[in-house]
Amino acid sequence: MSFRCFLLGAALLVAGGGRAESDMDTAIRRVYPALVRIHVVREESEGGRLNKFRASGSGVIIRRDGYLISNHHVAGRARRLMCRLADGEEIEADLVGSDPLSDIAVIRLRLEQRRATTPLSVAEFGNSDALRVGTPVLAMGSPGGVAQSVTRGIVSNPALLLPGGLQLDGEDVGALVRWIAHDARIYPGNSGGPLVSLDGRIVGINEVGFAGLGGAIPGNLARSVADQIIRNGTVQRSWIGVTLQPRPKSFEVDRGALVASVLPESPAAAAGLRPGDLLVEFDGAPVEGRMPEDIPVFNALVMATPLGKSVELTVLRNGRPQRLSLVTRPREPAAVRDEEFRDWGLTARNITLFAAIEALRDNCAGVWVTTVRPGGPADRAEPALRPGDVIVEADGRPVRNVADLRALTRERTTGRTEPVPVVAAFERGRGRYLTVVRVGLPKPPDPPVRSRKPDFPALLQPVSHELADALGLRGTNGIRIAYVVPGRAAERAGLRAGDILLRFDGERVRAPRPEDVNEFVQMVRQYPIGRAVPLEVWRDRARVELTMTLEEAADTADEPERYEDPFLDFTVRALTMTDRAMMKIPENVVGVLVDRVAPASVAALAELRPGDLILSVDGSPTPDVSAARRAFQALSAARSRFALLLIRRGVHTRFIELEPDWSDLPPSRDASAPNQETPR
Repeated sequence: MSFRCFLLGAALLVAGGGRAESDMDTAIRRVYPALVRIHVVREESEGGRLNKFRASGSGVIIRRDGYLISNHHVAGRARRLMCRLADGEEIEADLVGSDPLSDIAVIRLRLEQRRATTPLSVAEFGNSDALRVGTPVLAMGSPGGVAQSVTRGIVSNPALLLPGGLQLDGEDVGALVRWIAHDARIYPGNSGGPLVSLDGRIVGINEVGFAGLGGAIPGNLARSVADQIIRNGTVQRSWIGVTLQPRPKSFEVDRGALVASVLPESPAAAAGLRPGDLLVEFDGAPVEGRMPEDIPVFNALVMATPLGKSVELTVLRNGRPQRLSLVTRPREPAAVRDEEFRDWGLTARNITLFAAIEALRDNCAGVWVTTVRPGGPADRAEPALRPGDVIVEADGRPVRNVADLRALTRERTTGRTEPVPVVAAFERGRGRYLTVVRVGLPKPPDPPVRSRKPDFPALLQPVSHELADALGLRGTNGIRIAYVVPGRAAERAGLRAGDILLRFDGERVRAPRPEDVNEFVQMVRQYPIGRAVPLEVWRDRARVELTMTLEEAADTADEPERYEDPFLDFTVRALTMTDRAMMKIPENVVGVLVDRVAPASVAALAELRPGDLILSVDGSPTPDVSAARRAFQALSAARSRFALLLIRRGVHTRFIELEPDWSDLPPSRDASAPNQETPR
């Protein structure tokens, strides 16, 4: 089953009438004002980088101090959260905690940003255990990240398992969740929105869609998880290291569930539990295993058991009852977040207990490589590091976790302008290998050197043999003048658009190919500034003699000067003569051209686009790259909450407001320092 994130459209879809509509009005009045549309910038590891992506989902406010509940797959990987309330107000939010096993996340609004003085609208939880097949429900959310909406349906199955399960960050959500299936229409973007009873209470959190139905996490489970996250920042669960499955039909018993596997080094293994045992009682509670839907109930029972509690088990082994005892241990997450090591050209993570067990590792020491940047230091090493490798040592020092690797990297690269060799030991399968990784980012190239050279201030077109014949120039070629820059030497010499340059300084000009035009321009740049050069042009089927005095080029570098902002994640460059001609930018308009905007960056969220011309930053003009660099470095140094950019896009000007979240700025980097590599 393909996993999708669901949200609702902008219309209220209503079926039925009379008393039901009155109930709906009550439910909508109680919950709809607490709906929140969530816009997310999230991170995912790909190609050795932590790349940012934009997404959207739904949520609902559950406390007046700003807490709201959503899905882990909506907000659990968020680097930035922007929430739009039902009244249209936008407020930033922070991730409080997230639980991939139940697919629940809790975020908190930054209430200091609120302009309204009225209390937040809050929705209350109801009892999801009271739902039955046919119970009317409303699905609320923000489909497509567009607008809050409501649809109506009934509960189709209050305890459904998804075929094939659902995996999130290494966790099997179906091991704990039995979904509330309903036919209230939901759409991409409804994820995290509430499923609401007609008395106006949350009975589920919408998560998935399948077979034309919606699937919601039961409200009782969602509320329990949210309460723990708000209280502790995480969810604590017990673990015994056993997997159950329904008992086979061939077993002549009417109770218990079959022990399918017992993980090594687990409490169940220490207690002597074995695959093939039939577990019939856990801590005094009977264990049912007649069908797959019974297994999540047992898992929930185990996970809710207090940590470190001594628990008695009753099993049937070869038909005979046996009593066993074990002590529960804390359940660790299946996986943790990836971290980026740009100096190594890879992403990596710590090894959890579950990951170590699945990989048949003896311990959790080491750093697990998850992705490698093609052509980066780790990729160029011999042998190259690959996803799945575990770095266990660097320069003779043990690497127990990502903190060790980051500390060693910082020590080896601080103050160095070139990459440094690091001998890394890594494990791949049962083998232990050594490689040398040249760790560190090379020094960015210096800005292009500006030198005093002349140019030919016009747009030039090659003249093919066919075009020459058509223009009456059989047997000869030249360069056609497509555009003459106003006020420059070519215009003062009398050149016009449509002229064909036949001779320059007495030498015939032959340019049937585009590369010939480039050679001509480079030849002009070898002349001294101020030299009066005779020209012969073909105009109106006649030869015309002109003289052009060469002057210093407006674009004197082979490549225009650039500035890459290391935090806002975009690049600007100097305007060239060609830019002005092709984009029809008037000569009196000065600014810097946006050359690149990283997806989901602060600049992208503000809808800055490549091709925009930045005219000013917070009122300070940016006529050139140096001025733009100073303006954006001052913005970083001041940690301003907003920055107002005046841009030109086509013939229109408009203001764009950046909202940097400086908490994302790594403390080890100086955002104001020039010539730092920009994420791509």
